[in-house]
Amino acid sequence: MMRFGWFQDPDNVVYADVDQFADHFGKEAGIENFRTKLENFKANPTAEGILLKGRKRTTVKLFIPDLYFADKKTKLEMGDTVWVYMGEYYPCYCVYWPQAE
Repeated sequence: MMRFGWFQDPDNVVYADVDQFADHFGKEAGIENFRTKLENFKANPTAEGILLKGRKRTTVKLFIPDLYFADKKTKLEMGDTVWVYMGEYYPCYCVYWPQAE
């Protein structure tokens, strides 16, 4: 179960540029086409998020905090983008897409 308060602690969140994060993380976690899966979830999010299973005994949850914690009056910084959660023993990655110049 994900706890809203845990995500409010800045020590638990890493902000990651999708261009620098996706390919490396996908390879390390054993999740093929991870960047594509991030893009697809961003385009078609669900309130409960989705689980992705990797080949290396890894499962991550993609979710958008503003949808998942919709009942909270307080919003997380950048809570409208895709986050990658692996459990409270690991940092949660807030993925952002750089603006096109």
